[in-house]
Amino acid sequence: MSDEHQTQEQRAVSEVKNDIIQDVLHEEDLYKILGASRNASAADLRRCYLERSKVVHPDKPPFHAQSTSAFQRLGFAFDILKSPSARRTYDRASKPTSSQLPDKTTFLGGEHTFRSAVESILQEFMTGDFVIVRRWLESLHSRYPNLVSEEVVVNVERSFIRIRELVLTTRTYALLIYIELGRIHRVQKRLMGLGYLDVVGRARLTIHLVRVTLAVPMRVDRALKEREEKAWRAKVAGLQAAGVAPTGSMRNAGILNERVSKVLEFIVGAAGKDEGADEAWSTKMAGAAN
Repeated sequence: MSDEHQTQEQRAVSEVKNDIIQDVLHEEDLYKILGASRNASAADLRRCYLERSKVVHPDKPPFHAQSTSAFQRLGFAFDILKSPSARRTYDRASKPTSSQLPDKTTFLGGEHTFRSAVESILQEFMTGDFVIVRRWLESLHSRYPNLVSEEVVVNVERSFIRIRELVLTTRTYALLIYIELGRIHRVQKRLMGLGYLDVVGRARLTIHLVRVTLAVPMRVDRALKEREEKAWRAKVAGLQAAGVAPTGSMRNAGILNERVSKVLEFIVGAAGKDEGADEAWSTKMAGAAN
């Protein structure tokens, strides 16, 4: 093959990759991001996702500066549409209105639909895989009632209900909870990939899944309390600058009480330490608004 022919072929591949990346980045309809039709089967959606992900993957040559962003956006679209309940929510919420063009949807830019889909995934998790976490906590409660009291078990479940409410009130929470659910999903995939007879491996990953899951309310609780503390300090500073003595006290804005928070920190251990995730929560929460 001549150098000129090889260069032309590389240019053609590069153009195809760029076209798909631009399509993924600038399209709002999740189906169009995947290159699939609205009546596509689950298998068709997966096939479309795999075909496009092979092209836009950051490690797939030729290099493209926007590969990572496109790959993440593609993964987001597939994660929403592969969940039956989230897909139904999206389909209902993204139906065009009379003021829209027939094929126009605004899911990724739309507040209600984004929150609804993430809430649907969270609800699916709470009624499905969360049972593993609940059983594990109940087992700890029966063996170590002084450490894991019934209050802890109840408070953890209530914290996820509170998180679900937060998802529906603020887009920032929906974005961050989606990232946390992705972390849980990756552990679930590893667990499902283990052989049935790999008892030790399954036990270890099950415990890790529980810890990663319990890290979610911990991270939300910490972020809420930090936000409230900053707001309180700003209020006190403003009052003092005006020569007014502050009254009252800082409210507890978290979703966990102090005792439950300490118990979860003990259970979760290193699985709850993620400086990148904590920084993302702190940064996003600082500017969160309804």
